[in-house]
Amino acid sequence: MFENQEKLRAFVYAEEVVTFVRAANEAATFLEDLKEKNGRAFIVEALTHLSEVYRSILKIGDNEPLSEAGVETTVSEQEWAEVFQRILAILGPHNEILRPAEDDEFDRSDLVTHTISEDLADVYQELRDFTSLYSRGLEELMNDAVWEVKVRFTEHWGKKLLRSLSSLHDLFVAGIDPTEE
Repeated sequence: MFENQEKLRAFVYAEEVVTFVRAANEAATFLEDLKEKNGRAFIVEALTHLSEVYRSILKIGDNEPLSEAGVETTVSEQEWAEVFQRILAILGPHNEILRPAEDDEFDRSDLVTHTISEDLADVYQELRDFTSLYSRGLEELMNDAVWEVKVRFTEHWGKKLLRSLSSLHDLFVAGIDPTEE
């Protein structure tokens, strides 16, 4: 048991995991505190935080869950909606993007209208749920939170993160400041 406990401790406090925790927390905090952000500053900071989240999650080693019960969610619908609304208010008409329909969607068109604010609110929820659980300091829970966030990254929120990065990159390159329009 001691050997397994040492391996667990080594994993949950590994530099790569701690780097991801820091990036996830900074990105989630950034998305929670958007009240004073103008459009151009939001775009630049979002690109910075989100690219660090993507980079750092890729460096985390593999692990297995220790509990059969899934990890709990901590972000309420209201908190999700507040992040969504803040991003929508900042980006305004630049919030909408066109993207190809995915296989599981029932839309028959080739392109689907989507919003950056929805994708980022979903990413926020994943990051804040993860950091809330990880910060409790229970190593088994920390391990399972890392495992869960990585699985969910590959299943859905990684794609949303990349779609947001791509859309924000396009706005950045075009020199758009949504608050000036």
